[in-house]
Amino acid sequence: MESTSFLRTVESHSPGSWRVFNSVPAYDSEQHSSLAFRLEDIREVNKIKVFITMRTKISFLFLTTLLILSGCNSTPSNNTNGTASPPATNVKEAERGSKQVQESEPNLPKKLPTPTIQSESGTSIPAVQGSYCWSGTCADYVGGKDLLKGHTPMSALVGEKVSIDMGIDIPPDELDLFEYVDEKIKPLALTKESFHLPQEPGTHYYGASVRWTSSQDSQISYGSTSFAFVVRVVEKK
Repeated sequence: MESTSFLRTVESHSPGSWRVFNSVPAYDSEQHSSLAFRLEDIREVNKIKVFITMRTKISFLFLTTLLILSGCNSTPSNNTNGTASPPATNVKEAERGSKQVQESEPNLPKKLPTPTIQSESGTSIPAVQGSYCWSGTCADYVGGKDLLKGHTPMSALVGEKVSIDMGIDIPPDELDLFEYVDEKIKPLALTKESFHLPQEPGTHYYGASVRWTSSQDSQISYGSTSFAFVVRVVEKK
């Protein structure tokens, strides 16, 4: 058929040379062009559909995330319903903060307490002030037997009971007593803030450390002081 047959065209380009071209009928080219346009339109439509689908999914994901975050947020939207508390840095700090709120500081006197040291027979033994921290003021003194240099010892009987009274209504939470023996520290036991002098006659040097602390946490100190005293122990007459 002529409609589907190729036409041959003979063209002379130069003398003695001839070139033959195959031509396609015009209406076949129009059909191919129309088909190409239709395929291109389909591709554009598909691209638009993919874009719409992706935009819809992104919008849905954003709304879902927003709803989840809104549901998890415990902070009220205004100040009329309450105020959110900041998270504690760790459990220990939270517990300590709770303890400090529940417990109030004891009503200690502003003046540093001075101990009264007295033997059972009525001998008053003076105390020499040592290092202390009281009412926001701290002082540091030389320690050990050096604190007692130049002080005359008071005499008391061997084995005699000696009491220590800090002179305030609030008893200390810690009262540690020790004796200086040959440049060493020997802890001594106290019973109701009293102890017994040794049975050996001689000069004995003593030191004491006193603290008022929190009943919830012993590391919290409300006040501390220290002192020393010297006793010449003598035999009974």
